[in-house]
Amino acid sequence: MMETKAFELLPLPETLTDAFDRMVGMRGDQTAVRSHDGRVSWTWNELSAKVDELAAGFHALGLRRGDKAALLLRNRPKFYPIDLALVRLGVVPFSLYATSSPEQQAHALSDSGATVVVAEPALMGTLATVDLPERRVQLEGDLLPGWSSIDSVVEAGRGTEVSEVARPQADDLLTLIYTSGTTGVPKGVMISHRNFLATAEATLEAQRIPEGSVVVSWLPSAHVGERLGGYVIAIVQGWEIVTVDDPRQVISALQEIHPHYFFAPPRIFEKLRASFDTWLLGLDGPERADAEKALADSQQRVDLEQAQQPVPQELMDASVRAREELFMVWKRSVGLDQLTVAVVATAPNPGPLMSFYHSIGIPMGEAYGLSESGASGTASYPGSIRIGTVGQVSRNMELKIAEDGEILLRGPAVMVGYLNLPQATADVIDPEGWLHTGDLGTLDEDGYLRVVGRKKEILISSSGKNIAPVTVESAILSASPFIGQVCCFGDARPYTVALIVLDTEYVTGWAKQQGIVDTSLAALADDERVRAQVAAGVEAGNARLNRPEQIKKFHIVAGEWLPGRELTPTSKMRRSQIASLYNDVIEELYT
Repeated sequence: MMETKAFELLPLPETLTDAFDRMVGMRGDQTAVRSHDGRVSWTWNELSAKVDELAAGFHALGLRRGDKAALLLRNRPKFYPIDLALVRLGVVPFSLYATSSPEQQAHALSDSGATVVVAEPALMGTLATVDLPERRVQLEGDLLPGWSSIDSVVEAGRGTEVSEVARPQADDLLTLIYTSGTTGVPKGVMISHRNFLATAEATLEAQRIPEGSVVVSWLPSAHVGERLGGYVIAIVQGWEIVTVDDPRQVISALQEIHPHYFFAPPRIFEKLRASFDTWLLGLDGPERADAEKALADSQQRVDLEQAQQPVPQELMDASVRAREELFMVWKRSVGLDQLTVAVVATAPNPGPLMSFYHSIGIPMGEAYGLSESGASGTASYPGSIRIGTVGQVSRNMELKIAEDGEILLRGPAVMVGYLNLPQATADVIDPEGWLHTGDLGTLDEDGYLRVVGRKKEILISSSGKNIAPVTVESAILSASPFIGQVCCFGDARPYTVALIVLDTEYVTGWAKQQGIVDTSLAALADDERVRAQVAAGVEAGNARLNRPEQIKKFHIVAGEWLPGRELTPTSKMRRSQIASLYNDVIEELYT
């Protein structure tokens, strides 16, 4: 891999196709994309050649500007030439979630009017009972009836010239992002080239990550954050994309990748934090004492910096040494030693978690955006991150708080609209162009935004008190390493209760040290020693909350919450689904 250069914000291209062509010219012989296992690696020139032959093939098959193409692919290098080839033709590719049900797949295919589906055999089970377009392209393996191979697409394009095919324009659709469906039927968010490139420019200005940097592609490409950060921005800035096709392996893959830019839900960073605690416990007595003292000193520095207070020189020197030497041992072992910035995406991030990463020398920021805003809204600048906020308004965007506390956004990143839903579009984008996000927030005097909850999720207790679940859950979650996830309830109830999921890595490691034989989550959920630790965490979290918000009773779930059941594919909680699945448990907490 070529050494990264000093950051330069390149002129904003009109389309993703323009951005790709520019980067092929700038970095032709450098690596563009590779799989983390080393099986596949393509330079920009090689990727460009594959894009050209696939574009010719798809054109020969009859795909034309404005057609929709559904992709059911894991994070792998082959995704990029397929998607870029379709984009070059003005076709609108969009990704399906591998974890979606057949009913959800059928909805997306029908709603989009997709004229072609490209899929890999390992994921095609959810399509078995679904009405599919006539054009079906299988990525590899023995062909199923009615499917063509990707090689046959390439062959069909032999001798076809696409240079005269009109190139996409800035206001053409680039992709569709189907919402997670946590509040109803998924809607197709229409994102144009202009929308995503405006977000790319704003993100790059904030993060200042130069060309040649390494980024990990591992979240589902059906999610707005992955399609932007692991694809569009990487193409615009010329990053080396390393794909991880099994998201469960991303933490171990980091040890080989050593990315410069990494974004993930808080859960991944919490697991990494748990491995730091394990590393700390593995040190001998004097070394552990030194490391704990160094961490405390570095934490004190973070606290002073966040309070905008001067840091004594002796404390600063000790913190610098710890970050560059002692903590670097752990960072190198888990692959975080090259990180320029870590970004939390898809879910709220507890402040203490961010504070820890700052303490060990990794700037961690949280950005705010929606699919409907092209993932744009706010950005955290590494040199001025304010823990507990999601940063300041992004370049190209406007932000204001409505009278009822709702966050409103306006700017070129805001979606074209919802596909086939003009009334739903009008309901969220007012005549002045403001996107009504449905989120509640506050701005401080310096323009830093705090998100306090969803309008539709606000709980109103039987005594009339308004309670924001996110506030409660963040306080409890950050109070104990034993707690992995929290979902609270209390609407029209006399008090607030919670379902708590244990942090698998931390709790099982702790249990082994305690000599507990059965370390299954089911057994640990019933263990009085574990329950006592969780209870202490709930008590500590309650101390940060006002009385109506405080958790009065809780239940420890005997297992994990997984995408496709309690969680969305990007690990957001499906509150209504959780309430239904655990209805008897919740009712018991109120009796």
